[in-house]
This record gives sequence, structure tokens and C-alpha cells, in this order.
Amino acid sequence: MTQPVHGPGVPIIRTGLAWRRTALSFATVTLLALRLALTSDGGVPVAVACALAALAACTTALVVVRRRVADLQHGRTSLNGHTLLLCAILALGYALIGAVLMIL
Repeated sequence: MTQPVHGPGVPIIRTGLAWRRTALSFATVTLLALRLALTSDGGVPVAVACALAALAACTTALVVVRRRVADLQHGRTSLNGHTLLLCAILALGYALIGAVLMIL
């Protein structure tokens, strides 16, 4: 049986991994939104607009996660509220995109 790893850098590593999982989640939701946009009956303009919005949200999320992981690697562990607020807004945006595609 292995012993749990403890040390001053372990929480930073775990936080970095959590942010990477967040990026993976955003990428997965983007792929699902793109699939939904391609199979939607709402018409081409709606599908293209939703696909572009999903890609823009994913790009923004990946940039935020990359900056946050880089901050953690350089020892900057304090988190301002803007990062979490932006992630929450992006998640709500994905929900809105999904709702538009499901309704139309």
C-alpha cells in the first residue's frame, strides 16, 4: 500500500491538474456543442453562430487555464475573482448555446 504524498508543492500540483481537467471539460463541451450545431434543424446561420460562439468560448477558456497553470508553476498561487467569474460566465454561455440549439 502506498503512502499519501505530502509536501509544500503538492497542493499546487493538484490545483494545476484541476485546471487542466477544467480545460478538458470545456473542450469536450465544445465538441458536443459543435455536434449539436451540425445536427440542429435551426438552419445554417444559427448553427454557424452557435459553433463560432462555442469555439470562441473554448479558446477563451483554454487561454484562462493556460495562464492560471503558468501562474501556479511560477509560484503565484493567489487567485483573483476574475478567473472564476470568467469560467462561470463561460459555463453559462455554453448552457445558453445548448438551449438555443435544442429549441431551434
